[in-house]
Amino acid sequence: MTTRTPGQDPASTPSADVTASTAAGPDRPSDLTSAVLDGSVLTPGTPARTAVFEAVGTDPDGPATRELLSLTRHMSPAVRRTALTLLGELTYGRTPWPAPAPAAAAGLHDPDPEVRRAAATLLVRTGAADRARTALGELTDPVTRIALADALLGTPGASCPPGPLRTDPLPEIRLLGCLEELATAPRERWPELDAQILTEVTGLTAHDADRGYSVGARWGRALHRQEREQDCYATVTRLLAGGAGAYGRRVGVQLAHRAFQEWRAAPGTLAPHLARLLPTSQPGLGTLVVHALCASRTATRRSADALAALLPDPTTVPAADPTGPGVDPSAALAWHLTYALATIDDPRAAPHVHALLTAGARPPGMLAALRGLLRAEAVDTGQLAAYAGRLLRSEDRDALSLALGILDALDPAAAALCVPDLLMALRTACEAAEARGATLATWPELSLVGTLGRIGPPAAAAVPLLTTLTRDSRRRPGHGALALARITGDRAPLATYLRTHPLEGRRRTADHSALFRWLLDHGGLDREQSAQLRAAVLGRPGAMQVRGSLVLWRNEGPPVAAELLAVLPGYLDDDLFGPVAMTTLAAMGPHARPALPHLRALIDRRTRLPLYAGSADADLRADEQLLEAAERTVAALTGGDELQPAPADGP
Repeated sequence: MTTRTPGQDPASTPSADVTASTAAGPDRPSDLTSAVLDGSVLTPGTPARTAVFEAVGTDPDGPATRELLSLTRHMSPAVRRTALTLLGELTYGRTPWPAPAPAAAAGLHDPDPEVRRAAATLLVRTGAADRARTALGELTDPVTRIALADALLGTPGASCPPGPLRTDPLPEIRLLGCLEELATAPRERWPELDAQILTEVTGLTAHDADRGYSVGARWGRALHRQEREQDCYATVTRLLAGGAGAYGRRVGVQLAHRAFQEWRAAPGTLAPHLARLLPTSQPGLGTLVVHALCASRTATRRSADALAALLPDPTTVPAADPTGPGVDPSAALAWHLTYALATIDDPRAAPHVHALLTAGARPPGMLAALRGLLRAEAVDTGQLAAYAGRLLRSEDRDALSLALGILDALDPAAAALCVPDLLMALRTACEAAEARGATLATWPELSLVGTLGRIGPPAAAAVPLLTTLTRDSRRRPGHGALALARITGDRAPLATYLRTHPLEGRRRTADHSALFRWLLDHGGLDREQSAQLRAAVLGRPGAMQVRGSLVLWRNEGPPVAAELLAVLPGYLDDDLFGPVAMTTLAAMGPHARPALPHLRALIDRRTRLPLYAGSADADLRADEQLLEAAERTVAALTGGDELQPAPADGP
């Protein structure tokens, strides 16, 4: 997957220069100033944020930067903090960047503590580490000094030896220095550092650093770098038992969460200790525990009963947007619980999901939750299809995406209820694409056509419209012909498409596998089509190779086994393609046994795979799903006789 640089917002479409997007005047601020005033510029994906990243990227010391620097002197502390925070995010990829350094240095003396924290971070990120170290030694304000130490230790290239910080007058700074030194200290120094860290944690009631990268996460990072897995588990157990006080218990939960992200055995080992805290913990600690347990599929399963007991009364009207700004924290926590349980197919999440749908809520992750409840047969498919129809009739792109995801998860008979709404939405999408002069199928067209095709014969009313569509897709070439074939049962559209559209030269992301699969299931492939399939699968790596491998295996059988075994193992550790490759290996049965060493190597890892699914918790869940798929594949190839227990399940 694509790795994103922290703070970088890739723009989906070019935008105008932020300073020219709206004519500013005495009574009308610019778009950038408006977005800083209301704080929306810190929200990823907003137009003003995308525009300011583009503007500063083009001219780091230009008008956009000068406008932001002027806002660091605004009368409102919230505006000053937002401007300094945004400047700090804009430093990624352009350090040193001296232009904001004077404003950052001035911000260290701001009367507002949040502004001082943002200023300290910005000062270090601009490349002014020497200036920050001087300020750390001269200033006396604890908030500012802690923020400076935190930024110096956490910024690559800041060159801040942690040793001297271990004797600082502030315990928070001593703790940060200890944790940083522990990450690289030789083994003989571990006992000394461990003891000081525990002493500092025991003496604290809170820590400023927990606002960002928590103390527990830092501790876990240090232990992971030193490969101290069992020491980490022992430390978590001690902290959760209360041996280091109330704050120590909080750090223990943070450390357990980080352990989940680093080691596969951690959820099974530590989840029971965390779950025991739920009935009696204070709300703040309980929220941390829930987030830790819900981050891991394994931990959620191990503590499902304790988590389900926390679900709200389904008769209580939930928040319309449980993840939106200003929402009651209890509503956000309820959705977190619901999502985690639903995605492990636990039917106890169904009443709350139903209540959210009734309230019109569409929080992120709703589709994954609904898919889990469909697998658990805990959802009324007729009601769900009717809900998808209502979404299709709205003009919200996000609503369209959710509706199509729901319909693709339903069986064709249930989804057929929405054919009239799908047709109306497709006509609207086609008109919009034609008005823009689009030459390729737009996302709405591509998705709507695909959903109609998956419904099959019950979508016969769509055939007249589908026969008029001429825009193809680079990612899913032949999608229109495939939809017509699925609905009419006629091979001619697909055969004609493959004959008139050579596959050579297609990009790596192009996927023709569904075309060949349908032909194979409805009369088989002729000699020319078989040759096309072989060349497309074995010719180059990418989506077609991994998704078309099963079709090639079904078409050619054992003679192609060696060629598939030469390419499929290379996809096993990929969170997108790995499960698909494993499905093919499982279908190959005994012929795929040479791949067993690759599968066992993946299963036997103690640590998580280095994935890039969007966040540390997303990487954790993706690793767990890959592990589950690998175990199923090994069981299929060996009859289950040689499969060892999953490391992630713990003892």
